[in-house]
Amino acid sequence: MRGGEASPTMKKRLTLKDKAYHLWKQAGLPDFFNRKGPKRTPAWKTYLAYLEYTNHAPSYRRAANFMVDYHHERRHWTTWQKAIAKWPFWVWDALADVSVEDEPCEIAAIDGTTLARSNPSQHYLRRIGAEGRVSRPVQGVLLVDVERRKFLAWRVRATPRGEKCDVPYLFGRCPNSVDLVLMDKGFDSEPLHEWLRDHGVWSIAPTRKGCKRGRYRKQLRDCFDHALYWQRNIVESLISAVKRLYGVHLRARSWRAQRAEVYARLISYNIGAKIKHYFLLSHLRGKIYK
Repeated sequence: MRGGEASPTMKKRLTLKDKAYHLWKQAGLPDFFNRKGPKRTPAWKTYLAYLEYTNHAPSYRRAANFMVDYHHERRHWTTWQKAIAKWPFWVWDALADVSVEDEPCEIAAIDGTTLARSNPSQHYLRRIGAEGRVSRPVQGVLLVDVERRKFLAWRVRATPRGEKCDVPYLFGRCPNSVDLVLMDKGFDSEPLHEWLRDHGVWSIAPTRKGCKRGRYRKQLRDCFDHALYWQRNIVESLISAVKRLYGVHLRARSWRAQRAEVYARLISYNIGAKIKHYFLLSHLRGKIYK
């Protein structure tokens, strides 16, 4: 390095620092959560450490090293870990709302997925005689924007249950107005279609074999728009991208930390999707002006 120029790696770390700071300020969250005791580390720096843990470091020890080397914040790795585990649920909701942005959505899609609570090796499973048994996974139901390729709302459950019951919750949490939602055959339910139409949302979902009841289900059975429904694979692509980027299993042990880990992954993906979207828009505008 000459003339005090920052390396590309340093610029990348500083960019991540700016992301954490601006996201925290846009959410309107306080700088400190503790009322008593010393106030040394602002909460947004704790979130920065968790972003490093989510995006680049597979362990809190490495995330703590990142904070020392690139951000000059020396704390023991358990300090970062315990601080994140104490955050209330409304903090993650506020960060999620800011990462989504309030823009109208023409076409959305809903799908569910699961994440394993551990990642044991095949050798370990054979030694303990597991015989293919796996622990109960963490379930997530996701609402995505098909055009902008980002997550609008999600619900995480420790105990898996039916996905249809989470649709009203997703639309209640979504800060965007949705015109059309695409769903798979698991969401084929006349009360669900009726609830969506009453709230001004057009729904498309394939009906099960032998469909004979329901006004909206009969409409979908007789006049199904395959051209629109084929765009539903975007939600599966986004789920696959998150799992390939951050892993298919959760490293946290407690439910509170597992929920925070899922939220951090989806928020991090939204931040990257937002930057990519603005980059493509600026590139397209440059071509238009030329």
